[in-house]
Amino acid sequence: MMHKDARVHFVIAATLCLLASFSAWGSVWARDPFHVLLVDKARHQLHMAEYLSDRISILKSFHVTLGKALGDKEVEKDLKTPEGIYFFKARMRPPGLKKKFGVLAIMMDYPNTIDRMAGKTGYDIMLHATDDPPRLKKDYDSEGCVVIDNHEIEEVAKTVRLGLTPIIVYPELKPDYLSSAFKPELHQAFESWVGAWSGKDIEGYIGSYAEKFRYNNMNLQRYRAYKASLNQRYAVIRVNPTGVRYFYHPKYDVVMFTQNYESSLKSGARGFKSSGTKLLYFVKEGDRYKIAAEEYTSLKE
Repeated sequence: MMHKDARVHFVIAATLCLLASFSAWGSVWARDPFHVLLVDKARHQLHMAEYLSDRISILKSFHVTLGKALGDKEVEKDLKTPEGIYFFKARMRPPGLKKKFGVLAIMMDYPNTIDRMAGKTGYDIMLHATDDPPRLKKDYDSEGCVVIDNHEIEEVAKTVRLGLTPIIVYPELKPDYLSSAFKPELHQAFESWVGAWSGKDIEGYIGSYAEKFRYNNMNLQRYRAYKASLNQRYAVIRVNPTGVRYFYHPKYDVVMFTQNYESSLKSGARGFKSSGTKLLYFVKEGDRYKIAAEEYTSLKE
């Protein structure tokens, strides 16, 4: 973890490839591999993996050094490595990177939306290397980051696309999490959300969201009114998700996809059209999976 006074501003400068992807309804799978990084805290391993149509396939594994304190990160400087589903937001190299972080550090988006909703604090959680190789013989020796060897991070970094590649940190990685068919009720919840949005079914659409959901400072009631006004404005709404991927975790799940949206006005003119990456953070509310948070960027696979 970097000291707060030494923090720098970073610009995400990544060339992102457009993938022809597998959709929730069985489209052709991506031509290029979609990589995922998995951290198994129980075994002190980082797995470099590939998301296939039916599973996440582990390609290579590395030993990692984790936070000096055990458990899931809660507050700033508790020396714990956070557990959850994160995405990378910046790369840092010397001379802008402190010597102790080795040749490269890749910043994770902790605290993410779910962490902030839970009141968690902290900053500068990274996957980084080290200038002190003997540290890597220890299982616990970081301030909350995930630490690997200089040569290993260079290999891993080749698979990382800023804003798109997830790093999923598990207290213990279980085989079920690697199957894309795990939690079929989550698949159903996602497809119901898409169907309700495209069908302008405001009750079904809002029913897909958790009570604690917030969007642009709007609570669920205000968000409902906002979406209802759009339903009135547009005669037709088309939502076509492609490249749908399910990431599972004991705390919450993430559905990631390319959101292709288009609407038409009642006059027949085009309303609004966009395409980008959407992240839906699902939590269990009662016996149903519901959306606690969502994020959209113009980044495309």
